Amino acid sequence: MVAMENIKDLLEKFISKNRINKADEGDVIKDNWEKIAGDLAKGTKPFKYDKKKLFIYAENSVIMSEITYKKRVLKSRINAYFKKETVKEIIARLRQ
Repeated sequence: MVAMENIKDLLEKFISKNRINKADEGDVIKDNWEKIAGDLAKGTKPFKYDKKKLFIYAENSVIMSEITYKKRVLKSRINAYFKKETVKEIIARLRQ
């Protein structure tokens, strides 16, 4: 029975370490973008999340300027949604 408990512990550690069965933060952000970003979601779309950096497409230069101006607000909303620091940096790109 001891061997089975050790295997169980090893599997749980492996699953936890490799984040199996947990939603990726980037996918959660994409799936809940309107809820998280609120009024800032209009004309924007997150397209990449890597190493706590969130990349967002903006439909036009006006929206891109607004996102650039309100990065702190948006970052705060995202981190509040996850109740931890999930995003350290937001990078806006103009969608072409």
